Amino acid sequence: LPLDTGIPQSGAISFNDFKGKKLNIIVDYYSSKYADYTRENEGEEMNIRDRFTGGAEVHVVGGYKSYDKEDSSETKVIVHVNRKLGGEKSGNAAVCALRTGSGWESDTEMIIDVGNEGRIYGAGGNGGRGGDMDASGDDGQTGTSALGISLANVEVNVKGEGIIKAGFGGGGGGGNGRQEDKNADRRAGGGGGGGGQGFPAGSGGAAGSGNHNSDGQAGTAGSLNEHGEGGEGGINANQQAIGAAGGEGGMFGNEANDGGAAQHGKGEGGGDGAAIRVSGNGSFELHKDSGAEVDGSTSATGVS
Repeated sequence: LPLDTGIPQSGAISFNDFKGKKLNIIVDYYSSKYADYTRENEGEEMNIRDRFTGGAEVHVVGGYKSYDKEDSSETKVIVHVNRKLGGEKSGNAAVCALRTGSGWESDTEMIIDVGNEGRIYGAGGNGGRGGDMDASGDDGQTGTSALGISLANVEVNVKGEGIIKAGFGGGGGGGNGRQEDKNADRRAGGGGGGGGQGFPAGSGGAAGSGNHNSDGQAGTAGSLNEHGEGGEGGINANQQAIGAAGGEGGMFGNEANDGGAAQHGKGEGGGDGAAIRVSGNGSFELHKDSGAEVDGSTSATGVS
């Protein structure tokens, strides 16, 4: 890289070439050790400001001087992502996998480059548990978000086959079925909801319990590219009590489904995270190659 835009990389260089230029600093999310990093496992490693302040895996272009870890004034921070980064299954759409963090000086310039092999994913939501005995199905968990921006005028470039993708909600659990007469009280468990698409993907919801061997079935987990399926409801005493099936998890283009209701209430499908969110004075300009993907909302607010 040049020392900054417009500074020659070879031949004669004059003092005039440095007028109005900034110190360029690279933040590394491209080395092999960052493959399959998730916020769920790596925590503050996924906060760019914390990494800048810590100094590890931060490189000054040219290597001619150091930088002030506590003061980002007059710097251009280039965040290069060329590995798969994932989120955290918190159930809060505002939780972002990779985020700028806060506390940057106002004249800091930031560029986030997602390379051809770069991936930033929100986490999928877990499916809701199927209804037990005399209960409704549980709601599916909300998916979380991919990229959170809390700095003004960030440039986001998604190159080649790079991806920024939201996490999607888990399916709702199915309600418990019940049939009563003077001789028996029959109950059938609801099916668990399917897990939502994301990284990490949502887990399938647990099966609801019935009586007389009539438990429902657990939902299946989602994956990086697919939603999970809802489990079937249980069947009791020759179909006199039937639990409801769980709902499918969400994926890009398909919202998570509610579970079925049966005699008891359904669990609702979880909401989706966003591809990019902003908070405070955060703003960005997005540039995307034709083969790149930015899947999910880019207008959501609130970052945590």
